[in-house]
Amino acid sequence: MASNLAGAQCLGQHSACIIRAALLDPDCTPQGGVNSGIVSVGIIDATATPEYRDERRIEPTNGCGDIMFSYYQAGCLLRETISGNIIFQDWEMMSILFGGTLITGRASTGFPGKIVGWAKQACPTALQRNVYLEIITRLTSQTSGDCASGATAFPTYQGHIFPKVFLNCGAETFNDQQSPLPFEGFSVSNPSLVRGPWNDYPGTGAMPASPHIRVGYSDAEYAAILATAGCGLKDLPITYS
Repeated sequence: MASNLAGAQCLGQHSACIIRAALLDPDCTPQGGVNSGIVSVGIIDATATPEYRDERRIEPTNGCGDIMFSYYQAGCLLRETISGNIIFQDWEMMSILFGGTLITGRASTGFPGKIVGWAKQACPTALQRNVYLEIITRLTSQTSGDCASGATAFPTYQGHIFPKVFLNCGAETFNDQQSPLPFEGFSVSNPSLVRGPWNDYPGTGAMPASPHIRVGYSDAEYAAILATAGCGLKDLPITYS
């Protein structure tokens, strides 16, 4: 039986290019609407580490120490821990990723009515915040390099979807060097995403219920995502198919 792999080529991955995130409602569906997401080219790096439930073994013995029967159950993916760094100090993005409070400039200051800062959530008022997170990387072909056209076309980008994440702002260092925005947390399954916050999930049917989903994007699909990138809050679709 012939392979049905998109592009029918062996692909390698490199370069984290875009991070996008969106708020989820309490039922874990995309919130959608005004100021409910971010799309940024400011991702520096990210690490996703799977956490599996240990395999299960049952091997009871009799009084003579002989094994009477054996049963094995494979481990399964429970969640993925996530950490990384973002290059921009984007206060509105921080509010999407971590919750907290945006600070608006008061009258007679340098930026009245504009967002001039952000405060982290603190106990005892911290609220659970459900967030969709996606990191998009580049793909290249073993045989065609990054030349994806005509008969040799293949998915040129890969979206790493973490469908329901709980994120915190990580440890920061202040000195005379670059001071990125660190993030850390974990991802779990979300059966309520359907086609995702941007209604552009390329697969058939609804997204699988998994803590980490990978999907390929064409040049055109990536270009449409890139066109929305920039600092600050973004409006998202409010209807999903």
